[in-house]
Amino acid sequence: MKKSLILLALCLSGVVCGQSLDNPKYSLTLRAGYGHNLIYSSHANFDIGAFMPINQHFEMDADLRASTANFYTLGVQLRPKFALPVGELFLEDRLLANMVVRDQVTELAHALSLGYRMQYVSVQLGLLSRVIIPMPYERNSDNGTVVEPFKLLYRIEAFVRPQTSRWNIAAAISNVDDYMVERPWSPMLYVRGWFDVDEHWRLHLAGKYKNAGMFHMNAHYFAAEVGVGAEYRF
Repeated sequence: MKKSLILLALCLSGVVCGQSLDNPKYSLTLRAGYGHNLIYSSHANFDIGAFMPINQHFEMDADLRASTANFYTLGVQLRPKFALPVGELFLEDRLLANMVVRDQVTELAHALSLGYRMQYVSVQLGLLSRVIIPMPYERNSDNGTVVEPFKLLYRIEAFVRPQTSRWNIAAAISNVDDYMVERPWSPMLYVRGWFDVDEHWRLHLAGKYKNAGMFHMNAHYFAAEVGVGAEYRF
């Protein structure tokens, strides 16, 4: 009886019985993708990402992308997290540097958001700021530098199976991803899935679509990407 009560308490606290999202492993992911829009036309993307669970209350991601359209991106995400009786609360600090060599522009972005995730849904809401700097940069010059101090950040993602499942499919709407930030009125739509081959290898498949809309910094009206990847979990 005593053991049963202890097991029940652990279930309610989200430690076992599938309520907790905590079973993180260090991982390295390689991805390749194809993209198309009205500016760059067809182009290929090559990504490498690392996931680092420092401890049960803190994790971080680092992502690097190079594109044949001659732009390069570095992203870092710091994520303190707190287990709840159901789900998990987290604070995400996102830093993003995007160098668009072909357009001679550098974009620096910082976003801070609060999120809540359960097995079937994850929601984030916060603020982001970004600076768009022409290259080469001239100090004490206002040669086209654009500053956007406060913009709304949002992300809503739903899963068809629990996130701890061996395979899953998810759909999301957001104005941010690992390599890009957009204005709130220009959402990006995602579909992604994964399949665990074994305890170490996971395969990824993802697609993304965005419509630039009116008053957008970019001139293209749409962009679409598909990508595949392989993740190794240590």
